[in-house]
Amino acid sequence: MSFKNLFHSLGLLLSLCLLTACTVTDLDENGNPIIPKDPNAVVGYEHLSLSEVADMLWAPKVLPEAKTDFVSWYHIKSQLDAQQITEKTSAFVRFNGVIDAVELGKHRGVIRLNLGDRSVDLQVGRIIKGNAIRDASKFVLFDDFKNQIRFAQISRELNKRAMTTTGTPEESWVGQKATVIAAITISDNRIRDAVPIQVNLGDQ
Repeated sequence: MSFKNLFHSLGLLLSLCLLTACTVTDLDENGNPIIPKDPNAVVGYEHLSLSEVADMLWAPKVLPEAKTDFVSWYHIKSQLDAQQITEKTSAFVRFNGVIDAVELGKHRGVIRLNLGDRSVDLQVGRIIKGNAIRDASKFVLFDDFKNQIRFAQISRELNKRAMTTTGTPEESWVGQKATVIAAITISDNRIRDAVPIQVNLGDQ
């Protein structure tokens, strides 16, 4: 066998070995490879308390996001009026209105913000229902929590921090103009939950 033929045979043998060693990767509907989740991957925040997780998320990520990556109330209102929001959704929204009422109870409270043709009740107080902040933020991801319970409980910690940022509502706020950034959840074309992130009194 000539050197040229020997070299060609070795090349074919090497190619066959490489093909045999390759693992066939499944493709998705768009032709992209499906990469399985690493079973050894470490769950984010696994060894931290929920309070520590909230501290890592709130000031560095969620609060700046709410202040800059919000939608206007007029945009949301136009969709609600047209009944275009058919699925449950959450978002950060900026409102401009007049405070009609401040109702503070022992556990729950409400700031009623008059928006002209309708009003929105902003939850304030020790007990706040819903997951509006958690679900509005792109930084709070289910996969970063080791189970559904912790993912549910992080909402309570984020709500606490929102109340600290908002400050304590006062009855003297009634009648004043206000610019409010809030996390809201819409379901069945209605605002179900609204949590203020920032309240600025006066013309802003």
